[in-house]
Amino acid sequence: MIEERTESKSNFVGYLGIKDCDKVNEGLILPKVRAFFDTRNIKYYKCIDKQASISDLDFKYSNFQYFFPHFYDFIVDEIHKTNDKVETVITYCITLDETNCSKICDKTGIHYDEFLLYKEPVFYFIYIDIKDIFSFLRRNSVLPLDI
Repeated sequence: MIEERTESKSNFVGYLGIKDCDKVNEGLILPKVRAFFDTRNIKYYKCIDKQASISDLDFKYSNFQYFFPHFYDFIVDEIHKTNDKVETVITYCITLDETNCSKICDKTGIHYDEFLLYKEPVFYFIYIDIKDIFSFLRRNSVLPLDI
């Protein structure tokens, strides 16, 4: 079943709806995200707001008036200066679309892409294969006892 997500900022993002999202996040997605950032020695990162999820097509087809506030509000919104050093919290977006991710991490095997601000990464797409999600759900499903 396909559900319309009118609150989404992007016209190009596909969503997956499942019953027990927390189980998939905690058991599959977050361990991959942690491993990915650990290999880069990135300690502070956050997932982009769900309604703000973006696609590579947002960069290609959005006009500047739409794109810049979207990019600022959800990706580089926490840039600040501490002791004359500019700092930002790295943001990431989980994508089910492998075409958003042109790179493969040599240590984790995770497909990703990154956006740089003055040669420093500020945003990552991290690809999660839908097959991995389905496999995880099958391995971790418990049927009700009163069937």
